[in-house]
Amino acid sequence: MFSSQPPLSAMERTALFIRLIDAFPKGHPLKRYRGDVYFEIRNFRVLFSMMKREGWTSDVVNKQINAYLASLEPNQVAEAAASMDKLQAAVHEFDNYQVLLQQLGRHDAGDVPDPGAALPPEHPLIAKVVLLLEYLAAEQEIPGSGDEMLFELLHAEWFAIPPAEIAQLAIAAADRPFNGQKVSLRRLLYEKVHTPPRDLFSPPVAEGFIKASGAIERLTGIAPGTTLPALVESMLRETGISDFVRQHPDSQELQELVTGFVHYVQEEAARNPAMDLPLLVKLILLMRAPAFTWPPLQVPVNGQDSIIPLIAAFYISPIPFGGIAGALHMETSEVKMPAPEIGKLEETIVSRLLQRFVMNVTALNNFLRCPLEFYFRNIIRIPAPRNEAVEFGSAVHYALELLFRKMQSAGEAFPSPEVFINDFETYMHLHRQSFTPEQFNRRLAYGREVLSNYYDEYVHSWTRIVAVERNIRNVMVNGVPLKGKIDKLEFDGRLVNVVDYKTGDPEKSKVRLMPPGEAIPLGGDYWRQAVFYKILVDNYQSKEWKVVSTEFDFIEPDKKYYYHKEKLMITPDDVAIVTQQLTTAWQRIQHRDFYTGCGKPECHWCHFVKTYGLAVRLHE
Repeated sequence: MFSSQPPLSAMERTALFIRLIDAFPKGHPLKRYRGDVYFEIRNFRVLFSMMKREGWTSDVVNKQINAYLASLEPNQVAEAAASMDKLQAAVHEFDNYQVLLQQLGRHDAGDVPDPGAALPPEHPLIAKVVLLLEYLAAEQEIPGSGDEMLFELLHAEWFAIPPAEIAQLAIAAADRPFNGQKVSLRRLLYEKVHTPPRDLFSPPVAEGFIKASGAIERLTGIAPGTTLPALVESMLRETGISDFVRQHPDSQELQELVTGFVHYVQEEAARNPAMDLPLLVKLILLMRAPAFTWPPLQVPVNGQDSIIPLIAAFYISPIPFGGIAGALHMETSEVKMPAPEIGKLEETIVSRLLQRFVMNVTALNNFLRCPLEFYFRNIIRIPAPRNEAVEFGSAVHYALELLFRKMQSAGEAFPSPEVFINDFETYMHLHRQSFTPEQFNRRLAYGREVLSNYYDEYVHSWTRIVAVERNIRNVMVNGVPLKGKIDKLEFDGRLVNVVDYKTGDPEKSKVRLMPPGEAIPLGGDYWRQAVFYKILVDNYQSKEWKVVSTEFDFIEPDKKYYYHKEKLMITPDDVAIVTQQLTTAWQRIQHRDFYTGCGKPECHWCHFVKTYGLAVRLHE
């Protein structure tokens, strides 16, 4: 049917989905407080398109849902109810979506994409342009939060900065504390560019550093008050991207890509004059998320065979065929890509860094995943990303530490839940700058709920003879120096149960808890952490403790609101395996065997090295 209203663009559709999700009240079946809070966008894309194409109204679908439930055996209803509740909630949002369309003055063409609605192809150049926008947006919302992106962007071809000099800048930032924290990479870059040379023999600052710092400072300064099209034009000019494109051997192709992206931003900004940089970046990143693709359905909902179970499959999270181990085996059996090797750092710098290196379980896990990840995270120590999940986890750990310390100082009587929650809120408010306003409010409300329920679940069963937040150092095993910080140790005489708090979805941790096997030869990260802690504590010469188990205490409940603890009883074989892993890793590290990546297609660090042309050779 012809509509006089202009068609909805792909970005406008995503923006409307965000509005729907942000409006979910507490208790809404589709509301998420952690992880991908906008996960439902991919479901809405398919479900709403399906309803429009088939001419289904929410009333028609809801009647069919009720009829489908009525057709089930009594023992099947409870199992189907949860997915049906979510489906009904999603169908209800279809009506809200129509209201938003009317308010916006658009019509949804469904499966007829309008020209120019999609982003330009995911070319590496456009990916870097988007990353630069993402960095500027991060700095605008939370200053200093984009340092990991800045480290990557400094490797862009248009700055032409030698990678070794970027590595040394990251090392300097990691080595210089500022108010108890590492100094911002952006701040150190600015100082490097603007500090006069100490003497006539000081080497000049790389021209690329001067160019990059100047561009970043100018762009972050104008970003809040500049229209999006003007900001993008300035960004291309200030960074030197425009000059790089003009001088490139494939200039025509790259110019078409960049022009297409600029026009895309211009069109979307014209459609929504109120859109700012953070919203633009948020929409672009969400539009990149994979969407489910379903063929047209020929069976109407009022036919003899109900289509409801098929639609409801959106709201079920089944374990893939073959179970967790089967899915993991499929993932790890993929053909590897050529493993990239990067240029070596100056040996005097590496020697100095390795002299003070002590193995912890995070470094071990990083090395076993990919030696390049170990190089970037543990040798040159690039800035760690600041995000809401990390800060939320820190707030939870802080509140739990105080809960047990206050118990110990009050004759083994736990403080009230109000005191516990107040300590969590105190940390959140002290670190409010690490959250956007929406993230802060969502995490604060979520934390109050899950910690209150967690307290009620365990307050009468917690062991009171404990040590909390214990730093263990000066441990030597097979010539390897070890260290670690343990959340809690529970004592039965000298026998110890090590407790490690985990925030996040407990259902997604099953693979990480698995011991070595055919599907996961090295074992999961959590399994290795459990064994590492036993090795660490058992060899702690200052105490005569002996670990009998390691327990992972999941602070957040599962989808059914149950709390989980996973206790691993560690065998001598487990200890032998991890001891061999850390010994072999240590020897390889000492031999500087961390310049070549793993070659796995999903590896971020191998992909980064290839994308920015940092590989000096590839290994099959």
